[in-house]
Amino acid sequence: MCGDTENWPRDPEQYARDAVQDKVKYPLYGDFASNIKPCAFWQRPLEAATPMTHQAKVLTVQNEWDPMTPLSSGQGLHRALKGSRMVLAKGGQGHGVYLTDPTSCANDPVNTYLTTGRLPARDVTCQSPPRDQEPKGSPAP
Repeated sequence: MCGDTENWPRDPEQYARDAVQDKVKYPLYGDFASNIKPCAFWQRPLEAATPMTHQAKVLTVQNEWDPMTPLSSGQGLHRALKGSRMVLAKGGQGHGVYLTDPTSCANDPVNTYLTTGRLPARDVTCQSPPRDQEPKGSPAP
């Protein structure tokens, strides 16, 4: 985590200021993500980033509303992995995408990739149903 970027603040007071703001801005998670990390005290990356010089025939999968991996980071990974394809679940929530939500629109394209080994011809953007909607076939409460 600390070796991924040189952008971690070095000043502990910066973390304190961010935590105060994030408790107001993000009432559900509060300062969980902005609280001080060991990265504030560690040396910057010890090795250079590994350049991607070959095609990466991988499928990346991203929920639009992932609290751990923001959409911009998922899209950045996809761009960095030259030759990859991305399945973006618009409206998808949570960090887990594949199989964690039986109604996720990402399940079918991922199943196809895993069973055939073939990437989609282009990136896939699909619409996941709202989380509060019961999956088809689920028992009534």
